[in-house]
Amino acid sequence: MPEGPEIKRAADRISKALAGQEVEKIRFLYPSISKHQKLISGAKVTSVNSHAKAMLINFDNGFTLYSHNQLYGKWTINMRTTANRSRRSLRVEFLTSKKAIRLWSATDIELISTDKVKSHPFIKNLGPDVLCDFVDYSVLSDRLQSKDCRNRMAAHLMLDQKSFAGLGNYLRSEILFFANINPHLKPRELDSNSLLKWAMSIKDISMRAYLNNGITVSKDIEEQGKLNGEPRRYWRHYVFTRNDRPCRICSSKIVRLRFGGRRLDYCPTCQD
Repeated sequence: MPEGPEIKRAADRISKALAGQEVEKIRFLYPSISKHQKLISGAKVTSVNSHAKAMLINFDNGFTLYSHNQLYGKWTINMRTTANRSRRSLRVEFLTSKKAIRLWSATDIELISTDKVKSHPFIKNLGPDVLCDFVDYSVLSDRLQSKDCRNRMAAHLMLDQKSFAGLGNYLRSEILFFANINPHLKPRELDSNSLLKWAMSIKDISMRAYLNNGITVSKDIEEQGKLNGEPRRYWRHYVFTRNDRPCRICSSKIVRLRFGGRRLDYCPTCQD
């Protein structure tokens, strides 16, 4: 499933292709929204933004197209002249004079009033969106110490969208590694300095992933990995998908754990 940084980058690209542009044709092909096709006839896209893992395409007539990719959804942007070879199921299509913007395979799609976005059943229950500008270290530190979070194991807490919105599997492993947090620990077991470091890691690693196409390592490590001809999965992160390989900091073997069937990779020395 795409995580917050991936959805935010997709929103940036779609915004550039649609916002303020003349849209020649819009097609709603999924049953949950096809009946609302007439509501956006002639409407213009004013903005495109993300909220955690949700995409929000806002129209000038007071409606918003909400979508959540879940496991199989995918947005694509192509030139209209590019042949479509996808075998996925087309859900939404925007056509401008040059571009074709399409949503494939998603099943969580709705057209809602823009003024009701914040009360949407998914969005209203989210914790702070870690990529929002106003969500800073202080907000995240306070959240870690809140009654909803302080007694929860780090491994579970970092995937709970009601606690921290936009995080997912690779971010969980990388955040806990950078913060030197053992995945079994709970916020209440840590001192204030450790909690602040954890909060900083949540923000900084998420932003780094957003700005660098999902890459969480330094530029030097990225370039060296490419020079060595390593597969992308080995040089993209510090610990995630590097199980049984040496830690970049202490050379201990990275260990893979599973929580609820989902993988978490960590260094047993750096995160002792």
